[in-house]
Amino acid sequence: MLFGLCDDILSHYYGFFKCMKHYLSRFPSDFSSFFVNISLVLYPVSVLLVPKVNGLIFVLFFIAGLVFIIRQREIAFKVSADEKRLFLAISIFFFAVLLITVMSGFTYKAIGKYLHLLFAIPVYLYLRHAGIKLGYVWYGLVTGSIVAALVAFYEVGVLGIPRARSLTHPIVFGDLSLIMGCMSLAGYGWFKQQSSKFVMLPVLALLCGIFASILSQSRGGWLAIPLLLMAFFWYMHPRFSFRLKAAIAVGVLVFFTVVYAIPQTGVSYQVDRTLESLEQYSDSEITSGKRATSVGTRLEMWQASWKMFTDNPVLGVGWGHYLEEAKKQVEQGTRNRSAASFDHPHSQYFTALASGGLVGFIVTMALFLVPAWLFIKYIKQHESDDISRLSLAGLLLIVGYMAFGISEPLLDRSRSVNFFALYLVVFMAAIYGQKEVISHKS
Repeated sequence: MLFGLCDDILSHYYGFFKCMKHYLSRFPSDFSSFFVNISLVLYPVSVLLVPKVNGLIFVLFFIAGLVFIIRQREIAFKVSADEKRLFLAISIFFFAVLLITVMSGFTYKAIGKYLHLLFAIPVYLYLRHAGIKLGYVWYGLVTGSIVAALVAFYEVGVLGIPRARSLTHPIVFGDLSLIMGCMSLAGYGWFKQQSSKFVMLPVLALLCGIFASILSQSRGGWLAIPLLLMAFFWYMHPRFSFRLKAAIAVGVLVFFTVVYAIPQTGVSYQVDRTLESLEQYSDSEITSGKRATSVGTRLEMWQASWKMFTDNPVLGVGWGHYLEEAKKQVEQGTRNRSAASFDHPHSQYFTALASGGLVGFIVTMALFLVPAWLFIKYIKQHESDDISRLSLAGLLLIVGYMAFGISEPLLDRSRSVNFFALYLVVFMAAIYGQKEVISHKS
């Protein structure tokens, strides 16, 4: 039975690659479509495992978008009100950060990574024009999640590396693996439409994403799991029976209980370590070395950031100036030396408050909440199952990054901001592609 199932899965992947062969046979007439869809398969694997490829894909999309805008300006900017809202949220965030940084002393390193977000607009216009085939989106995410788990197992189980990380930081590796697995599960219904035998693929991808996250030992990312589960159950509420929802809830509870109970996973150790660090922090003096734990350092940086915000509540101290301001507080004896350990406070929200004040915080929240509102709106409208699934995946991307942002500013890291920017516009472009299919049918 197992061999038969594996054979069916391989046959399905074979059909998938035959579709790619079809594109090649019509090259270059179908080049744009081939380029987009093959990139959506390669990107999730490359983002964690292959140097520079994810950036190259994004840059090529960006260049193609600029060419499309120049050649077909009238078509390119025929966008809906919702698309304009997305562009506005991205643009306001970038230009607010740029203006604040210029006023406080410009440093390209501090905001260069945010160019990924601004460049996502022409990327979106190109992707919407070229067209996205859903199978490539879902198979890409599933493959990326599975490969991430295999790499994590090899690094930790074979090489003996304490934390899985591949080419990047363990936090980025764990967080992106987890969110890829969750977004894969959003495609459950699409796989079921292909064949009931293939529903195991997105489920396997989810487990692989969680597995890779566990082996990365990135505790901050685990905070996202309850919020991601809440998003899933909100989506499931009108679509699934109570019995199925109860079964899934029990399965999730059992899974995480087992993961916690098995010492080899390191989860129980990390939880106990966190609680011990919090207790140690609360019982120590500001100058004590006991505050220099991972948790204690974050608490010190967050308090230093809050002081920067209260001293500069409107525009903050500017992006790229956290470290020098934190050092001043350490020299004054108001913060532990660990507060000046990094050039950012290990939180998307405290970064926004310290660096951009209320303005920075508001534009950061708008960057998250505007697309989240759009995805929720499309789920509620339920124009088609495919649009709802894509919207759920987009919502999970936002929820995940908002949760990850509590303990790590992923938008301040090149690889993770690139991932966020690309998939934000991939899901939106795919949604509008499906909307056009519906309008043509009607």
